[in-house]
Amino acid sequence: MDPKNIHFLHISKNAGTQMGTIAQQINTDGRYFVQKHSHSVKLFNIPGNDDFFFSIRSPETRFVSGFYSRKRKGQPRMLREWTAFEREAFGDFEHANDLAEALFEPGHSGLRALCAMKSIFHCAEDQLNWFLLTGYFLRIRVPLMIVRQEHFESDVKFLFRLLSIPSPPVFDRSKVGRHANNYVDVPPLSPKAITNLRRWYAQDFEFYEKLNHWLANQFPGQLEGLA
Repeated sequence: MDPKNIHFLHISKNAGTQMGTIAQQINTDGRYFVQKHSHSVKLFNIPGNDDFFFSIRSPETRFVSGFYSRKRKGQPRMLREWTAFEREAFGDFEHANDLAEALFEPGHSGLRALCAMKSIFHCAEDQLNWFLLTGYFLRIRVPLMIVRQEHFESDVKFLFRLLSIPSPPVFDRSKVGRHANNYVDVPPLSPKAITNLRRWYAQDFEFYEKLNHWLANQFPGQLEGLA
């Protein structure tokens, strides 16, 4: 019997690298084939009869992660050179906090920040963009699972239980394996920066909260960190 197709909808900067390793482990079970898609694939590109899952992340931490991932050009795991527009953005804004604080400033400063936000890969798109033109997908196309980046390991273990996979998942906790940033010399987000990001990513914050609410109702009492 052919394995059952399951799609991982790969929203950028949402533990996708780690999920690739997890997908390989699921596939060794033999009953499933998890296909990890590129960032360009949206939900409407996935065959309607196939199961899918995806991961989500708080928009403010996703922004910080995306900013520094592109600032170091994806290194050390990979090297993806800046676009000309990213080069200009990082010339204008050394840190994520600088960019976030400049949002909505009057005149040239605010315009530079707006253009930088839309020029830096990972920062430019909301998580909600992966669900364009799909309606109320939580009813029309119910996901198999939504993995929260903040509870990655416990949620992946729950996914394995949903799939009745007897072997526990093995996690790569190295920074390279997780494609994680080093924040030792990074200034934290100021209250102004957080306020601006909540305004800029207003739809995404609402989407993130609604998905957490959906999880709490879909799997009552079964997931960590949900009332």
